[in-house]
Amino acid sequence: MRKIRTQADIDRSKRKNQIIVGVVMIGLLLLSIVGYSFASGGNDGDSSKVNENGVDFFRQNGRWVAEIDLALVGHDSGEPEIFGFQNLPSEVSDVDVNVSITLGQYSGQVLYFVNPNEGVNEVLTNLGGYVLRYQESCLRQDSGESVVGGRWSEDLGNSTDCVGNLPVKDCDSNLIIFEGGNETRVYQDGSCIFIVGDSLKGTDAFLYKVLQVI
Repeated sequence: MRKIRTQADIDRSKRKNQIIVGVVMIGLLLLSIVGYSFASGGNDGDSSKVNENGVDFFRQNGRWVAEIDLALVGHDSGEPEIFGFQNLPSEVSDVDVNVSITLGQYSGQVLYFVNPNEGVNEVLTNLGGYVLRYQESCLRQDSGESVVGGRWSEDLGNSTDCVGNLPVKDCDSNLIIFEGGNETRVYQDGSCIFIVGDSLKGTDAFLYKVLQVI
């Protein structure tokens, strides 16, 4: 004979079924969250890490960060150092870089900038810890008849003075000179480095050359 179920029995059974369904739903939700975390984490790792020219670059705070062994570039610092760039080596491959300068030439020396712009921050972010100090200056050229950079006291084409208490240097000193131009390129004259055109691309190309990444 079939047992007659009371309302209390029916309510208990309903609550039990609801609990079972709830546990199952929570389990499925947790599994889906874990699965998504693994999937998204893997994608982020793939997209934020790039290997170029044998160097691993990681995307951090809008910059490409790399650990570079300075012993490989003739600068024995004991341990690899961290450097940061706006552009990857592949993104500056179209920049003509004609320099033969090493990190050791800047180590413990004064570094001067002519016509400073946003490229200065890129240089100092990477080389600021190696130079003795840095300063804005003017470049003496044409056998001392004119200077480049600084704040001019007269018309740009007529003045021969570098005003604003800035030192006037020639290419016997370590200078980085920024110049405008439609074509981005980097070239050297003595200890002067000329970065022409896109200052950030040119600066990164120059830094990669100094660090022997390219």
